[in-house]
Order: sequence, then structure tokens, then C-alpha cells
Amino acid sequence: MSLFGIAWRNIRQRLLTSGLTALSLALGVALVVATLVTGRIVNQAFESGAGLGYNMIVGAKGSPLQLVLNSVYFVSKPIENIPWAFYQEFLPAADRRDGVDGKYAASTQTAVPICMGDYFRSHRVVGTNAAFFDRLTRGDGRPFEFSAGKNFKDDDFFGGVLGAAVAANLGLRVGDTFAPTHGADDGKVHDPFRVVGILARTDTPIDRGVFVNMEGFYLQDGHAKPLPEGESAAPAEPSPTPHPSGHVPLPAAQREVTAILLETASLPGLPAELTAMGLRTAINEGRDGQAALPIAEIRQLLDLFVRPLELLLLLVTALVVLVSAIGILVSMVGSSLERSRDVAIMRALGARRTHVLAVVLLEAVLLAVGGGLAGWLLGHLVVGMIGPWITTNAGVSASIFSAAPLAEALLVPGLVLLAIAAALLPAIAAYRTDVSRWLQGG
Repeated sequence: MSLFGIAWRNIRQRLLTSGLTALSLALGVALVVATLVTGRIVNQAFESGAGLGYNMIVGAKGSPLQLVLNSVYFVSKPIENIPWAFYQEFLPAADRRDGVDGKYAASTQTAVPICMGDYFRSHRVVGTNAAFFDRLTRGDGRPFEFSAGKNFKDDDFFGGVLGAAVAANLGLRVGDTFAPTHGADDGKVHDPFRVVGILARTDTPIDRGVFVNMEGFYLQDGHAKPLPEGESAAPAEPSPTPHPSGHVPLPAAQREVTAILLETASLPGLPAELTAMGLRTAINEGRDGQAALPIAEIRQLLDLFVRPLELLLLLVTALVVLVSAIGILVSMVGSSLERSRDVAIMRALGARRTHVLAVVLLEAVLLAVGGGLAGWLLGHLVVGMIGPWITTNAGVSASIFSAAPLAEALLVPGLVLLAIAAALLPAIAAYRTDVSRWLQGG
């Protein structure tokens, strides 16, 4: 019989003990795999917001991280609103009523306003204009695609676009209507909007958003900025085409925006990064708002919170695997006395000491490989089970096939080495077994 066959026979003879040892290893590995994969998914969830076609966000003064979390990931609360006139400073002459370039127009390639504060069945409602999906991108320069319908037009006051996850969760289709609520799910119900388009999945926070024409957003109760006593309202700049329903666009003096998504321009002879830094400095030195760089803020968030937490979870799971390896040691030591006579017989039949050593180590390797592969599969099954919840709440696809390839590739080999180290002591004990003593004792 081969050494492998002998090792396998020994495992079967101690089936209960071997099974429990392999089970403890499998649970430890499953925990490690689930932690690694979900950690990678969390990183993807945050990093997915870094390539949406803009490299700067302008909003009210306050926490830049809060501004990014609210504007990009649709979490946290808006800081405050910024004046409509400040948004106009980023527009070129062609988009302004006075025909004059805004103060920051030369440094701006694209400026898309967003207005927030409403919800629809726990999903954030974002008021914006058609440029959001016409001029921004879903990441890597790829344009937004629609699985059904199309983007709303600026003169379609009550048109709306749904993210892929929203449409799937709520079962809405093109042509359906939905009525946002003010401030919270139980807030005042606004006028209904009509679904004109459903976005294809982007695996970004966009999938969790409900996007409506900001002209219709402004007309909802509680969205207009109160005018100071005695001040008259000027027309909106620029004045959009009146809605067929007869609604009149909200005057410019009563408009505010929550944030502006900016794609900075490259000035002649200067790289885009330098333009962005100069524009950021100019905005932050002013009194009207602040500029935040999404990539920088997300990296800071990952470095300060996400990665340390991921490291802590990995440390805990590593301790679980270590305890499982100690289980192998205890199992091997506990069975070493039982096998001493078998070892002596093997030696008497011509087996070398190295053969005996190899059999014990092979047992540990078989337990480690079996438990490790079972744990790897179990870990992916766990991720697959919670995948729909992750997709819904994080906007990132998660399934049984989600993986952290490099870390997982090292996991089972590392477990084998750990098992060999744990089995080394009982293997040496078997190696040193006194043949004459056990045979005479028999």
C-alpha cells in the first residue's frame, strides 16, 4: 500500500476525530474567505464612485467627506445648499442669461447640479438635469446606457430615470409613475414623476438612485427658497421651455443646489490635475462653498476606517484558523499513542523512519486540503447568500463567484504549511518510536 493509502486509511479509522478537525478548519477558512471577499467588495463599493466622469464636487462649507458621501454614495445628510448664482459661476456664456462666462467657467469642462432631500421607498431622489447622463460617464470614460427607455429632457419637467437596482427592487417600468416624499419615507408626498428611462447596471452607487428633472423637483412644496420681504423674483437663468401642464419654472432667486459635480478642464499648457488643484484652492478660499476631491476623500476614508476594520476582522479569522491548526496538533498527539503499535509493526515490516514521518505529515496535509477546500466553498456560498443584500445596499454586484483572487490563492497552501507545522511534533514522535519496546509489549 502506498504512503498516501496508509494515511487515508488512518483518517478513516478515526473518522469522527478527523471529521471534527476538518470541520473546524473548514469553518475557519470559510470565515477567512467571506472576510476577504466582502472586504474587497466594500473597497469596490467605495472606489466605484471615483470614476463617474467628474473629479471634483462643490458644495456648502463643512465636512468634505460628508459632501462626498452624500453626493456620490447617497448616504449621510446634505450639509446645506449653495446659491443658484454660485452654480452659475461655473457655466460658460452660452448657458447664462447674461451671455458672460462665469468666474470659474474657464476651468470647468462640465458642471452638473444636483438637488437632494427627497426619498422614494428608502431610495434617494436626486434632482438634476439631462447633462448628468448625457455628459458624465459611468466610469472609465464609458457613457451611461439604458436598459429601457432613455434620458429625460430638460423641458420634460416631470420625467425621471431609475437606477438598475431601484427598478429591479420596486418592479417599476418605463411609463410608470412614482411620487417622492419630502425629507423621509413618511414625509409629505410630492407630485408624481413619470419613468422615462431605466439605466443599465453600472455597479456604482448610481444603481441605487432615483433621478428626476430638477425643474420638477423645484416645483415641489418646500423646495423653493423663501424670498426676503419686498424682493421680487427674477426669471430662471436660462429660462427653460414652459411645461405643457402650464407649470412655470421656479425663479432664479428661489433656486438652490445641494452640490455641483465638476469635470475640470485642461488649461493650455497645464495638466488637468494642476487645473483641478488651482480651482479647488480658489473655491475654498472664497466664502460661497467648498470643493472636495472624491478620490482623495475616499482614500482617506479607506485608510482611516475600512482597511483597519478589515485588518481586525482578518486577525480574528486568522486566530480561528490557528485554533483549528492547534486542533490538528491535539488530534495527532491524541492518536499517536494509539498508533504506536501500528508504527512498530510498519517498521518491523521494513518501513523506514522517513516513511513513518511522511505518513503522519500526509494525514495532516489531507485534513488541511479537505477542510480548506470545503471552507473555501462554504465561504463563497455565504457570500452568495448575502449577495443580493450587498448588491441592494452597496450598489456593487456580489455573488458566489465574487472573489479576492490573490489572497484566496495563497490561503489553502498557507493552511497546508500550517497543518504540517502543527503535525510536526507528533510526526517526530512517530519517527522516534521504539520498535522493540512495542513489539515486546505485544
